[in-house]
Amino acid sequence: MLRRILVPIDGTDYSWRALEYACALVSLSGGSLVVMTVASGHHAQPVVAADGDCLYAQIGDEVLDSAHAMMLAKNIDCTYLLENGGNIAENILHTVQEEKCDGIVLGSRGMGVLEGLFRSSVSQVVLEGATVPVTIVK
Repeated sequence: MLRRILVPIDGTDYSWRALEYACALVSLSGGSLVVMTVASGHHAQPVVAADGDCLYAQIGDEVLDSAHAMMLAKNIDCTYLLENGGNIAENILHTVQEEKCDGIVLGSRGMGVLEGLFRSSVSQVVLEGATVPVTIVK
């Protein structure tokens, strides 16, 4: 049974559904969640810089704040992480090891077949590289 689940979120409907699904799983096991977001993608550049902070960090904080507000009513033990920069899939795979998670629940972007042929989705890369069970929520 999964006791500590990593849930990467990005503010999309897919990621919120993944968080809801992960909540249901840990409520059955009495486990905990690690909710993370990555402040910038593989090719992202800061849009606005002010005092060393960029817009991506602000957006990441807003996503985590929304997740925290959602989790308050659920009485589930959660850790919140904001990762800055780098490849999103690599950050997820690294965090699952760092936080000693025994599962990952993440949302699917629903990438079409043609688009999927030309670039790998984050969920596909995580699925192929993970050493723990991965659940992809549509």
